[in-house]
Amino acid sequence: MNEETVLTLRQWRGLREYSQKELSEKTGITERTIINYEKDVTNLHNAKYSTVEKLAVALDIKVSNIFLGLDSEKPNYINS
Repeated sequence: MNEETVLTLRQWRGLREYSQKELSEKTGITERTIINYEKDVTNLHNAKYSTVEKLAVALDIKVSNIFLGLDSEKPNYINS
């Protein structure tokens, strides 16, 4: 993967081998909120920038690497 790779939050979390609980602890975002972001990308798309930034920092990626909506480009070779 390169710096331009765009994946869903769930995919990034899986690559880092974090559970939803672990990501919650690293970010201070509730586990329920993370579940909601993974369940429906619209929830993540509507999140505050600072919240998405916390997720990106915890996952050691840029905000732009997180798939945020229908206009985001998601690679076809990645399974959800």
